[in-house]
Formats: sequence, structure tokens, C-alpha cells
Amino acid sequence: MITGHRGAAALAPENTLVSIRKAAEAGVSWVEIDTQLCADSIPVVIHDETVNRCTNGKGKIADLNLAELKELDAGSWFHSNFAGERIPTLAEAFNTCLDLDLTLNLELKIHHDEQIEPLVNAVIALIKKMDFPIDKLLFSSFQKRALVLCQQQMPDVRRGFICEVWNGYSLTSIEAIQPYSVHIDHRILTPAIAQNIKDAGYVLKIWTLNKAEKAQHFFNMGVDSIITDAPDKF
Repeated sequence: MITGHRGAAALAPENTLVSIRKAAEAGVSWVEIDTQLCADSIPVVIHDETVNRCTNGKGKIADLNLAELKELDAGSWFHSNFAGERIPTLAEAFNTCLDLDLTLNLELKIHHDEQIEPLVNAVIALIKKMDFPIDKLLFSSFQKRALVLCQQQMPDVRRGFICEVWNGYSLTSIEAIQPYSVHIDHRILTPAIAQNIKDAGYVLKIWTLNKAEKAQHFFNMGVDSIITDAPDKF
């Protein structure tokens, strides 16, 4: 029921291999990470459009090649104990998840529409090359177009639609994606919205809840899974 957000973002620098390991140590069976393409079209694991917040470097991910990204320290900003931690490639994250027997919620991080198709193509090519088990994988995205492409190219992999707004048209707008799950900001979830999503037959996930004392409230509402920075608290 608990998914570690960006690995375990409260316990280690987010979207790093050590963060994934910390989530596993906390006892989860699911982790969520973000992927996007660097300048040489290799999928890497990082959330922001730039490296500014989570490394000692500056610049857009799309403008930096893998060699340049691998020179950056992606750990010291969080704590000196993590100095020297690097931005992982998606391939490295896949291998870590396999080693730890974790199921992966892979968010396709899109900052501009023109990134959608190249990212989906590269991620799916990597999954096929590594023969990553599809039963250990869930694609998620805010971008419906990305999920449509995933559906067309790898229909057996589950798809999750991420949203921070919900209205009367939301269910209709995602029908064509045939999602496995809806991932909704916990701050906007109401009993009526939860019932709406569950009645449609979707798995209901919330993000990013870090107060364990609120877990029961959301489970009572019908939430199936909590995405959290602090899986150890749950």
C-alpha cells in the first residue's frame, strides 16, 4: 500500500540509487522515480528540468550529456553523508529495483511537449533491451499523450494518470488511455472524487502524503496506495 516517492526522498537525496535502497530498507515493495532524456538521448533519473536544485551544477538536463551529468554531485545538497552520489541512468535504476525486488512506478517527466515521443521511445527501447519484467512496472505521467504512446507501444504495461485537478470531465478524458490507476494530489481528494474514481474501476493512489497519522483517513476513503517521501513513518 506504500510507495516510496523518488525513492525515499525524506531519507536520502531524491531519485538516486541510495534513495531507492533506503525505500527498500523501510520495507516498501513499490518505489516511484522520474525519468527524462539528457542531451545524448539517454534516459536518466531526475525530476526537475535543471540540475540546479539537486546537484552542485547548473543547466538543463536536455542540454547536458551523460558524461557531464555523471560529474555532478547529486548527494551533498541533501546531507554531507551522501557526498558523491550521482544522477543515475534509468538502466542503473532498473538494475537496482531488480536487485531489491521492487515494483517501479516510473514517471515519464515531460517539461515540453516535443519531449514526449523521444522519451517514450527511448524508455520502451531500454525496457525491451534489458528485458525488464513488465509485471514489475507501471508507467505514470501528467501527460495523456505520453500514456497513449505507451499504450500503443507496450500495452501490457500498466498506466497511471497523474493529476492535480479533478472535475466533471476528468473521467471521460482518461477513458481512451485505459489507465490502471489514477494518481491524485491528496490535498484535493474528497470522498466524492474518491468514489467517482473507484466506481470507474481504477486503482486510487495519492501523492505526496508524509503524515502517517492521516493514512487511515485516506484508506477509509478508498485509497489503495499512498506515495510518500517518508515510507519509514508508515
